[in-house]
Amino acid sequence: MGLIRLLLAIAVLNSHFTVSGLPMVRGHEAVLAFFAISGFYMALILDTRYASPGRFYLSRFLTIYPPYVLAVAVAVGLLVSFDIHPMTSKAELSRLMSDPAGFLVMTWTTLGILGQELLFCLSHAPEGGLQFIPAARDSIWRNAPLIQGWSLSLEIMFYAMAPLMVRLRSRTLVGLACASLALRLAVPLAGPENVLFFKRFFPLELWTFAGGILAYRLRKRLPATPQLTDYAAFAALVATLLLAGWTPEPAKPYLMPAAVMAAMPFVFRSFGRFWFDRFIGKLSYPFYLFHYSAVAVFEAAAEAPEGWEILLISLSAALMVHTLFEPGLAHLKRRLRGPAPDGLGQDASSATPAR
Repeated sequence: MGLIRLLLAIAVLNSHFTVSGLPMVRGHEAVLAFFAISGFYMALILDTRYASPGRFYLSRFLTIYPPYVLAVAVAVGLLVSFDIHPMTSKAELSRLMSDPAGFLVMTWTTLGILGQELLFCLSHAPEGGLQFIPAARDSIWRNAPLIQGWSLSLEIMFYAMAPLMVRLRSRTLVGLACASLALRLAVPLAGPENVLFFKRFFPLELWTFAGGILAYRLRKRLPATPQLTDYAAFAALVATLLLAGWTPEPAKPYLMPAAVMAAMPFVFRSFGRFWFDRFIGKLSYPFYLFHYSAVAVFEAAAEAPEGWEILLISLSAALMVHTLFEPGLAHLKRRLRGPAPDGLGQDASSATPAR
């Protein structure tokens, strides 16, 4: 799934600065697809690598936090030193941070990650402090060092639940996914003022993570030998990713995550064997972290920035960050691994190749 993960990260970039004229999946829906992939991989590593939830949590911290801190440091450095940021200015951020409530919320969500999705529905109150609002255009999310960091908040919530979720029966997971989807479909019916708050509300996105776990269980039930259908599933998934913009608007939030869930067991069976595909996949996270800073630099420094230039710089930054962190983090995570406890992945009966 490495190439798919990188293409999804590029789709997020394409939503922030046009790289391709193709009707690619939108950035928000690409993130939902990432959530499904996360469900698959967390089920995999809990089934095959970690003997306790504590070791799993520490491995996730090592994966997420060090590159995130570097990305925040770069973004803050660009803003403070050169007044470069995709959405805000140094003066606007200073005004927010001079308010005690703004300082507390922005500092906590930036350093702790959790709660960044709430920045989309908070704004300055006329009498001071912060208030909830129904429209994102005036919210303080524009001032976050990493605007895209909201997705990491939802990822961390899933990580907290993952050791429990992978122990649930498949029928229970299906029920959770259906309940989450029902809530998601019901939100627009409750009025447009509720859509903004609930658009990034974890219970409404739980279906993507649960679907990823179910996709992993299907993968374990498949014969181990790669099949031609795996490559057909890969081609169909790439086509969906590149052409999802042609989908009717009501279906867009669901098409890409559902396509990933359906294709992932087959794609992983064949492509999970290839070291190069795994390597490409590991670039997707640093690419996601640094691409918006690259957009901001080019928009500030170039008269007519080109999408391919930003893409190349973002890929180069991702490669450098991966090279900087991967050897040490891989060593630490290897020391955390051990035999998986009984019961994880209980619905699957055959061994699964490690990622």
